[in-house]
Amino acid sequence: MARVEESHYRRLFREFLRQSYINGLHPFLYQSPVRYAKALWLAVLTALVIYTHIVIVDLTQEYLVQPTEIHKAPDLVHVANSPFPAVGVCTANKISQRLLRDYAVKLFQHQGNSSLQAVALDVDDMADRLLVLAQFYLNPLETERWNASELGRLHRLLFSYYRDSEYSVRDILRDLSPDCGELVIRGIVFGAPVNTSRLFLKRPTSSNVCCIFNYRRASYSRFATKRAEDDAEMRAVPKVVFESNSILNSVQFVLQGTPEDDMTNTFNTNNAFHLTIFPQEDYATVQSTTLGEVLVDHDTIVEIPIQPMFFTSAKEVHGVPPHIRRCYYPEEGSRLLNQTYYSLDECLLVCRIKSMIDHCGCVSPPMGGSSLDVAYCMLPDLPCLMRWKSIWYGYNEFSFLQSKDEHLAQRQCEQCLPTCNGVSMSITTNVAPLRRTYNNTVYFTGLLKGLNNERPLAIIKLFFKLRFAQATKSQLVSTWVVLLNRFGGILSLMYGFSIVSYIEILYYLTGKGFVYIYRSLTDRKPRKSNYSLYWRELMPKGLKSPPLNN
Repeated sequence: MARVEESHYRRLFREFLRQSYINGLHPFLYQSPVRYAKALWLAVLTALVIYTHIVIVDLTQEYLVQPTEIHKAPDLVHVANSPFPAVGVCTANKISQRLLRDYAVKLFQHQGNSSLQAVALDVDDMADRLLVLAQFYLNPLETERWNASELGRLHRLLFSYYRDSEYSVRDILRDLSPDCGELVIRGIVFGAPVNTSRLFLKRPTSSNVCCIFNYRRASYSRFATKRAEDDAEMRAVPKVVFESNSILNSVQFVLQGTPEDDMTNTFNTNNAFHLTIFPQEDYATVQSTTLGEVLVDHDTIVEIPIQPMFFTSAKEVHGVPPHIRRCYYPEEGSRLLNQTYYSLDECLLVCRIKSMIDHCGCVSPPMGGSSLDVAYCMLPDLPCLMRWKSIWYGYNEFSFLQSKDEHLAQRQCEQCLPTCNGVSMSITTNVAPLRRTYNNTVYFTGLLKGLNNERPLAIIKLFFKLRFAQATKSQLVSTWVVLLNRFGGILSLMYGFSIVSYIEILYYLTGKGFVYIYRSLTDRKPRKSNYSLYWRELMPKGLKSPPLNN
């Protein structure tokens, strides 16, 4: 019976090798004079099968993760259709010594007229204690300056100074920072001189109070009157239409450093100007590195070519879930943040704010750049913010926060994705030294005419790099039909395999194979007879004769 079963299986296998349309199977039917030739051919064929199916699995996984492909459009778009980014100019001197001392004088006088416990011994001591306000910028390298009891006394003094109402750390820092007229002293826009004090807005950011050009973000001051003033100031700023891509017609500004006697010790590592380039409506802090931050050294000329790139998405992409297409449409981003404006940086800002609230119950005032209704931290909350800072900056890009019981609460910003439609920009910098005047004389020509080098100077030039920008469009091209076409092409190229071949193999393993197995199980071997050949022939049909004794 074993020999019969083997015959059925071998017949099934030989029939499959003979009739299959898969290339490379027929050599197994023929005899070869070369030893181990069939074994070697089997190894080669097996390797090809394994390799092709690994490629197929990789293509399937790529399709499941990202079913869209980005195709570059053949046409170009004029840069006049691109919004020019906002430019924030920040000085290394976060707090003006002159403004700080004037404010310290007022607080020291109020301390003498109040019944509160003394905070400072004199005006200089008061000014030194007020420098703790700069710690709300949460610089990762800064350490605590005062303990909780000293912060509490200063908090009560500020509370009393503002007539027993909540004081705004954000507005205090803004008032104590150098004015824009002292930082950006001259400007030329497309060859025409401009009044820089009208073009630059003084706004707090997460790292400093900066003078921002071409800003279009509404104010988020905690006081309604201050918000109205800021919004009116922004509406009064002359709008500049950017159509040029020539360095000769660029936007140029002259930056002037802070005098030595106006510097305060705010734990900066250098005195360079800090430029932040970001979209007009975003909060003035680059968190996703979509544009960039530039340090401008004293006595340099920095050219900053800006190159936009337009990107859109087809309607078919809208039906793909955001976590697969890796971008948000405006309505999806608005629902995620529960506000009208969405961008990747805005989402990261909200994520950072929420993590701060989870840890301390409030947000650092300079970070209050979102429309969220949140509580602002004050001086007694500063120790908690310093602990949050050590946790936030203790990990790789975004926060892993620990709760109060020291268990890891994994709040990551994985939900933050870029937008599906919009404009992205890339920047480069070209730096050249600025020629200093001889013997402290003045410059005689150009944008620096009439200025000298008593205070450090720098020039920045902003312009579009090219007249035209490339456009890209995200289209849903990797559908399941395209995936099948790729599978068929790979299988046919390797060994003439197709989708039908899978059905053929299934047929031989199930339908035809079942028939052969059934036959092998139902076949009966002829019984061993005790009769001679002739006796068997002479026996009448249907007659059973007893077996013969041996």
